[in-house]
Amino acid sequence: MRPVTPQRQFLYDAGVVASILAAAVITYLCLSWGIYDVFHYFYLIPIILIAFARPNLSIYGTVLVGWMYLALVLLIGLPTLQLYLFATVWFYIFVSVGVVISTYSQLYRKEGERSCGAYYNSQAGAFRFDKSSLAIIDANYKFAAILKYECRDLMKKSLPDFFSDAAALEEFLSQVRDRRRVRDIEAGLLAGDGTIRWTMVSAADCDDASFICTVVDITDTKLSHEALTQANRKLNLMNNITRHDILNQLTALIGFLEISRLETKDPELLRYITKEELAANVIRSQILFTRDYQEVGVHSPKWQDVAETVSLAIATIDLHNVGVSLDLRKVQVFADPLLEKVFSNLVTNSLNHGEKVTQITIRAVKNADGIDLIVEDNGVGVPPDAKEKIFRREYFKHTGFGLFLSRDILGITGLTIVENGVPGSGARFVIHAPNGMFRIGSGIVPA
Repeated sequence: MRPVTPQRQFLYDAGVVASILAAAVITYLCLSWGIYDVFHYFYLIPIILIAFARPNLSIYGTVLVGWMYLALVLLIGLPTLQLYLFATVWFYIFVSVGVVISTYSQLYRKEGERSCGAYYNSQAGAFRFDKSSLAIIDANYKFAAILKYECRDLMKKSLPDFFSDAAALEEFLSQVRDRRRVRDIEAGLLAGDGTIRWTMVSAADCDDASFICTVVDITDTKLSHEALTQANRKLNLMNNITRHDILNQLTALIGFLEISRLETKDPELLRYITKEELAANVIRSQILFTRDYQEVGVHSPKWQDVAETVSLAIATIDLHNVGVSLDLRKVQVFADPLLEKVFSNLVTNSLNHGEKVTQITIRAVKNADGIDLIVEDNGVGVPPDAKEKIFRREYFKHTGFGLFLSRDILGITGLTIVENGVPGSGARFVIHAPNGMFRIGSGIVPA
């Protein structure tokens, strides 16, 4: 429903006045010729027109028309009691009809104004197109601004004029026609200046003849994302090259240190060589950590089957005859693609620091606020004063960067990790996935 322009309102008002005058003339002629059973119905026309043209004033207009009718009958008609009673009944009929139509007309107009305001004043572009011809039927100012057109010029266009890719248009139309309602379809639309504007288009069945669409301009966001992706790609390439060169130099350095160790028997020099080798290996560990950390958050999170992820993680680890049992059933969590690295780190941590580990168990326990993925072993456990420190970057000299990296990987989607095992009885790492970040099949053990 378009806003009523002053010109259109003038035409509505002119129609009301013309219908009132026509009804008055017909009344005069009918009463003059002695015809008393026809002219009453002509007053319904101005009553309906008033309700449509001026909903807020239609009750007053209806009463005015009714009084005009009553006055004409009393002044021109034969002065009989039957005619007066008949005219009075019609007067009340007119007023009643006017009140009812006015009430519904005001409700309709208010609803139309709300819809109209949301449509034409929306910060999102909006337009309607014909189902058969694909011609643009209507569009708001925002849509015109997005595509750099005047609104009136859009009415001369059809949907194919905006889709530079015919295959993309066919795919869009296929989805709209099959599903009757689609949301957030990315589409490149051809603007009036020849450029491509990237948009998110949603569409719904409007009526039997048309679809209504909303359009959000994402061009700047998409270009910024592409520029950022390109910059990250170049930065990662430079990091990879630099890291590779540094590791090569470190390998050479460690090799020369080993040769130096073989070439000397001086205890003092050997002590220095040992410290130099330690420093070189620490640098190597830090460089390797940057390789892993560089991938955190680069790729979009996704739903992952925990059992499959754990199986992939332990497949590349030498378990040294340590048994691993899984009780994960059909648990899936929404996490960074590096989730596999998390379980690899936890299993490796048990193997490297558990000392007497013979069994590692990984299981799922559902509770009221989410689900816990528990990785526990039967080793020496973690001392009470180290349970939080092991997740800190500066603690790498004892456990490496694996646990620090794991906490960051999990934190991307709101997952948390703590260690709450009993010292002497084994380490127990608990990954908590809150509600909404996991989904399960049957067979999960409740807490």
